[in-house]
Amino acid sequence: MIFSIPSDFKEETINCLEKLNKEKEGKAKIAETYGQATETEIQSSGRVTEALPKVTLRTLEDYVKYSRDRGIGFNYTLNPACFGNYEFSLKGIEQLLRFLRTLHNIGIQSLTVTSPAIFEIVSGSGLPFKLKASAICEVASPDKASFYKKLGADRIVLDPDITRNFKVIKNIYRAVGDASEIIINNVCYKNCPYKMFHYNHEAHCHSRHGEQDIKDYYTNRCSLQKAGGVMHPIRLNWIRPEDLHYYYELGIRHFKIQGRQNVVTGDVVKTLRYYIDEDFNGNLYDLITLFSPYNAFQPYMDNKSLDGYIGKFIKQPCDDLCGECGYCENFAEKSMEKAKVLEINKNATTFFKEFDTYTKVVDCRAKKLRKEESFCELLEDF
Repeated sequence: MIFSIPSDFKEETINCLEKLNKEKEGKAKIAETYGQATETEIQSSGRVTEALPKVTLRTLEDYVKYSRDRGIGFNYTLNPACFGNYEFSLKGIEQLLRFLRTLHNIGIQSLTVTSPAIFEIVSGSGLPFKLKASAICEVASPDKASFYKKLGADRIVLDPDITRNFKVIKNIYRAVGDASEIIINNVCYKNCPYKMFHYNHEAHCHSRHGEQDIKDYYTNRCSLQKAGGVMHPIRLNWIRPEDLHYYYELGIRHFKIQGRQNVVTGDVVKTLRYYIDEDFNGNLYDLITLFSPYNAFQPYMDNKSLDGYIGKFIKQPCDDLCGECGYCENFAEKSMEKAKVLEINKNATTFFKEFDTYTKVVDCRAKKLRKEESFCELLEDF
């Protein structure tokens, strides 16, 4: 099993990973960490910049060298869902090419990329980067996986929404082979209607884009959605450590741990150990958030009570008719205390509705406009 994990840019973490590679030789390997510089001319990626470790290009250069000297690569995340069409301007193309050369000169050999246009810019640069197609590419079919492989992707992160669709994963593996990579601790709700828009939002959340007054819309809506039902934690796109072998048996060798925004306060090495050992006795939420809860309303989801859950999906894909099935709901009640989850969900809903900045601003502005219109009507009548 080959792992890619988010970087906290600490030498002591690299030391731990080097030690872990020696301990687990033959069973698992941490091949790379991934992340980005946050204090540089190009900051857009798949995460809100202010939530990431603060990293300059000089710090990055030192970290990359320290990692490579210990047998661990680094993958630079140049993967926003949107560059605001900057990549189609002469100025933007030149700046991106200069930035790629800067990354190459400081020792970076691998990039995670989303836009096909950026793939072509990297190819046109003539620099020998290895490329990974981001999960933001939403690769959920063999045809789309083949497209990115032909475009130059050495690895392709599969859309987390197909994590439990073994038929599709198998077919993608048949199409692109060992290029396939799967996120194992995805915290997103399956088939989330906000996902595409959230990706675009994250692409523009950085210090060089200062026109945003409201920053909590998607985190708020995400939290409200997860608090919308007892079974919703079950419908997140996670994979349990005990179930990794099912994916390995399909041919999948590359596994990705997500959570660049969690590494500062979380424990990625601890999380990684449980996945390598394929055994965990505790709250599954701890693993999918790197032991750093994303809010105060996470229920306790007993991992061992989910033994056997994946079996149904190995036999047949989920039809997503949750109102008719009841399968996930049954496992929700096995792995969580229903009364406690209902109470947590109630408190979460109350909290996020109370502190919903977007709704308050819309209501306030709408009332203001209605008053202005009413005043104008009075003047007309007068």
